[in-house]
Amino acid sequence: MSKIVIEVGKQMDGATFRLSPKTRVFLSSRVKNLPPPSSVFVSREIPSDIEQYYVLGDHLAMILTGLGENDLKKLGGFEFVTPVDGKVVFESTPAR
Repeated sequence: MSKIVIEVGKQMDGATFRLSPKTRVFLSSRVKNLPPPSSVFVSREIPSDIEQYYVLGDHLAMILTGLGENDLKKLGGFEFVTPVDGKVVFESTPAR
């Protein structure tokens, strides 16, 4: 697996983020006690472009995986994809 894949779906008042099924299986084989949240919903009072949520990317990835920032980098980072077509809409910055 090259990156942690987080599926993102936009809704009228926010966006829902969840680990892809393949990522969940991959992590459960490597990480004991995978955290229970299957998804995280972030709401906004004013509808906005999905891009405004990406500032929370690191935090969302840590919540969903239970991993720290360094562990995420060691696994290749993460990306947000749309679940319908698999389009990558955001990628974490690779470690330098």
